[in-house]
Amino acid sequence: MAKKITIIGGGSSTFVPQLMRFFLDSKVLEGSTIVLMDVDQKRLDVMDTLCRQLVKLQKSSLKIESTTDQRASLDGADFVIGSISVGGMDAWEKDIEIPARHGIIMPIADSIGPGGIMRAFRHIPVLASVCEDLEEVSPDAWVFNYSNPATSNVIGMNMVSDIRVAGLCTCSSIPRNAAYLAAMAGAEPEDMMVPAPAAGLNHCAAITDLRFKDGSDALAAVLEKASESVTKWGLETYGVLPYCWSHWTEFIPGLMRVEDKYEGRAQGLRMQHNLHVHDMDHERERSAHWADLAAKLASGEQELSLNVLPEDEAIEVVEIIEDIIENRNAIHVVNVINGGAISNLPEDAVVEVSSVVNGYGISPMNIGEIPEAWAAVLRSHITCQELTAEAALTGDYDIALQAYLTDPTMAARLTPAETKALLDEMLAAHAAYLPQFSS
Repeated sequence: MAKKITIIGGGSSTFVPQLMRFFLDSKVLEGSTIVLMDVDQKRLDVMDTLCRQLVKLQKSSLKIESTTDQRASLDGADFVIGSISVGGMDAWEKDIEIPARHGIIMPIADSIGPGGIMRAFRHIPVLASVCEDLEEVSPDAWVFNYSNPATSNVIGMNMVSDIRVAGLCTCSSIPRNAAYLAAMAGAEPEDMMVPAPAAGLNHCAAITDLRFKDGSDALAAVLEKASESVTKWGLETYGVLPYCWSHWTEFIPGLMRVEDKYEGRAQGLRMQHNLHVHDMDHERERSAHWADLAAKLASGEQELSLNVLPEDEAIEVVEIIEDIIENRNAIHVVNVINGGAISNLPEDAVVEVSSVVNGYGISPMNIGEIPEAWAAVLRSHITCQELTAEAALTGDYDIALQAYLTDPTMAARLTPAETKALLDEMLAAHAAYLPQFSS
């Protein structure tokens, strides 16, 4: 069934080729138009050429368009996929290194904390503008956002629009992955009851129940075999299975400790739980590799083949689109408004939760109560994320400061005056991407 699908961030040399694999394999989307939208014309041209060549190579009926005009790209769209990085890796590097100088060292820094909040300040206005454009040109469209921080971004989009929005994350495919879960439980994939129910917040969600097909408890088997320390801690402490455990360490300050000595550069430092702080030099090398490969494939310098493209089976958005079109009643873990699905988290909070996907939309499943001690941790982050989204949209300095003061990591390690000083330095460093705070 031919649809119009717009990719915001369509110049990405890592994300777009992976999406194209799924589009080309989809029988449901035959004849659809894929619109690449990006503010970087050079990168966009490379992806436009590469995608057209892939369509030709596979003898596909897909149509490829590209534009730097966001509103035009959204006109008539049925589905929109967002994957943006405002400021790129230079901004991410600042999100890691500036807080480190103030005593806050985080391994990833793209979800919460001073860096995650600042990323939200950069991303939410852009994603909100997508929803505002859709209100006028395609009010029935679905928006699927992959950009971090997923929770704050979805909150911000919901604040400005009634457009249907869901946040997606590659981590969230794990509750459906029988092979992965079987390996953790010491069983065979065919023995697992999947998809398993999941709940929480993006990057701090967990499988709340896991069983073998005979109905017996599989969480006990996972705990018995667990060698990864955060996974074991989550099971022992809350009785749930963290499936994005490296991010979990950022949500609980006591799990986040640096083992190497900080000497002016945080990137690459060794942390507890066999983690290292993300190194932007490595990230730049990886990105440059795929950008160079994409350019060579597009120019014909290297022979085009699907086998040389990046691949990530955890990208579920094309399957979700198919599930909506075909009314499949499939279960996916997505980031949407709670609506009482997790009964001891606020009804209006954006949560990561198992949901039924069909022609009527996306409906969170009834999870009930999660362990109260864990829920208390999540509620503190929910408050901070809501303040973050409000500050991102309004440019209100006082609300931005409240978001920083409410963040559990900064609250645990900095005085209010130190937190304010960090906010001021971060706002100044990212000023080029934060016009809402210019006054």
